[in-house]
This record gives sequence, structure tokens and C-alpha cells, in this order.
Amino acid sequence: RMTINVDGTGSTDTGLEFGGRIRLRSDEGDTSGAAGSANIWMGNDMFRVTVGNTDGALVNRIAYFDGSVGLTGLHDADNSFNIGTFQSLLNTYSSRGNAGDVVRLDFNVGGFGVSLSTDSTGDHLSNGSEDAIAASYNFGDWTVAAGYAKNANNAATAAGELDMWSLSAGGQIADFAVNVNYSDLENVGSKAVLSGSYTFDATTVTAFVAHTDEDTVGSAGIGAAGDETEYGIGFTHSLGGAVLAGGISRDYTEETMADLGVRFAF
Repeated sequence: RMTINVDGTGSTDTGLEFGGRIRLRSDEGDTSGAAGSANIWMGNDMFRVTVGNTDGALVNRIAYFDGSVGLTGLHDADNSFNIGTFQSLLNTYSSRGNAGDVVRLDFNVGGFGVSLSTDSTGDHLSNGSEDAIAASYNFGDWTVAAGYAKNANNAATAAGELDMWSLSAGGQIADFAVNVNYSDLENVGSKAVLSGSYTFDATTVTAFVAHTDEDTVGSAGIGAAGDETEYGIGFTHSLGGAVLAGGISRDYTEETMADLGVRFAF
């Protein structure tokens, strides 16, 4: 995989900042490699508006990804919004193709922040529309956040337009970090994820365990055919200019996946 980010930034004499991004990505053997849709933004430290291919309010505020393991994220089972067969529901930045038009407003005062978002064409997964609000508060080494998305599944499917609540709390204690993130998807189920990491010298070890509760048997596609518990462990090790990373995880389908490789930027 090779990724190139093309960023442009500037500012006015009055201190107003603005910029934008286009991402180019190509994976070996993947014919879908392409330029991701662009986003543009304008604002300052207290207020910013971002338009285009960008995260929605929940993904911008909730610490969904703190328990990610491996070089590639593997199953992404550490994300509480991935509930059984209802995967990648929320508006997120897309590294390729057309990701729709998200409009997000961010407000920050001291340690408190609020994000509001909507989209006019639906995200890169569907043609629906997600409206969301999320807030976060940072105090020292700890951050808590909560949010709500209307029509988180981004489509009027047979299951209906499903709303989602999410929250997270995490922080640092010396060389240890811990995070909890939780999501509840209307009429489908809820998922809680506990993750932690330990850093020593140039190495960080991260692990997570997640548990899903279905609202009814099979409502999240798990039932008796899968496992409600998911878990994984991984590591990163700095090589000085590059990072050696790897991990292993097991998802609700009882599939085990592992990876190992080197990540570097230039």
C-alpha cells in the first residue's frame, strides 16, 4: 500500500485559517485504487467548518479506534460501532472513491468540545443521510465523550432507519493507557469494548476485548452461529524512521486473522 496526502493550508491577515486535502491510495493487486474525494475546511482554534470527505461528529469525537491492533486494523473489532453484521455504519473519511458530502461544525473552548454533522448525499456506503451530534471533555490525561447519530445505518433498509448512541472514556496512567467505548444501535444490539496498552522503551503492546449483546437472537447476525466475544492483541516497535507492527484478532464469526509488516512515512 502507498498513500500520498496532498494538503494545502493558508491563513488570512485576521487569523482565519483554511485548507483542504486529497488522498491518493493504491494497494498491490487492488484495481479500486483511486483518489479519495476532497475536503475543505475553514476556521480557527475555537470554531471550524469542514465540508466534503470527512468524519461525522461521532467518529470525530468518540475514541473508537484506541484499541486498534496490527498493521492494518485486522477485523476492526475494537470499534464499538461495528456490531455484528452492521459494520462501518457511521460517516468516516474514505481513502478512495466518492465519499459523499459531509458538513461538520466543530466548537472548542478549553477542554470542552462539540461537533455537529450532516450529509447531503449519504456516505460512501449508501444513499441515506446521517445527522449527528457529539461532545467531548478533556481533563489532564483523561477524555470522555458521548454522541448520538440519527439514521446511523445511512439508509432506509428493511430494518428501518437505525439510530445509534455511543460513548467513550480513556486516559493515561504512567506507561499504561486504557479506553472504554460503547455503542447501542436501535433494534439491533449493543457492544462494549475495553482496551489497554503498555509502552516500554520503543515498544507498545495493545490488547482489547469486546462483547456484543443482541436485542433479539440474530438481530446483529450473531445468534448461535457466532460468538458474542471478540478479542485481539498487537504491538508496534519503533525502528527509527519506521515502525514494525503486527497483531492477531478473533471476530464474532470466529475467524482469526493476523498480520505483520513495516509502516513508514516520508
